[in-house]
Amino acid sequence: MNQKIEKIFTGVHKGDIAVLCDFDGTITNLPTLGLIFREFAACGMDNVIRYERGEIDMREEIRATFETINASKEEMELALQKVKMEAGFLDFLDFTKNKNYGFAIVSDGLDWYIDHILKRYGVQDLTIFANEISFEPQGFHLDFPWFDERAPRRGVCKSMIARSYSNHYDKVVFIGDGSSDVDIVFEADVVFARGWLASYCSGKNIEHIEFRNWEELMNKWRMVL
Repeated sequence: MNQKIEKIFTGVHKGDIAVLCDFDGTITNLPTLGLIFREFAACGMDNVIRYERGEIDMREEIRATFETINASKEEMELALQKVKMEAGFLDFLDFTKNKNYGFAIVSDGLDWYIDHILKRYGVQDLTIFANEISFEPQGFHLDFPWFDERAPRRGVCKSMIARSYSNHYDKVVFIGDGSSDVDIVFEADVVFARGWLASYCSGKNIEHIEFRNWEELMNKWRMVL
């Protein structure tokens, strides 16, 4: 078990429900990492295509693409203004707080832009599991603290994180939309899925609850949880 994850639960009493939620395309209106690549990487989406073909893993995709980016942190954060938080998410987040549920973001994106976008909407102090980037005088430094060899194509092993939460909560709920979520759907007790992930779950006969927006998710949540 990843010791860094277990430190998060120090002093935490076993709870009722934990919610693990994807970020790009689930909380936001568009894939943030793709926006950065399209606008600032000299190679564009070339490494994304290589990843989708199975030629490289997510860590290689991010490293290779950022090697072609010359923009500053400030320039990229200006472009992040295009990324909007989906209507209804903040209401859902308040709902989880009022219920005293655990909540964490699990993303194969970057902690920097997740934190930046959340703060823009006044959201702070959420637990975030994501690939990490630091901005240094000599350039970008990338780190992948949530990588696990059992999921070699991912930068963040979402299934490992879900298993850790299962040790501390009675039920783990996952909310997501994309291909980086295909491992965690086998670990969560309840899966809310939309878009690509909903189609994947249907095709694989994986039990899930389909939703189109956060209002619909809230309505269905009250029916099943």
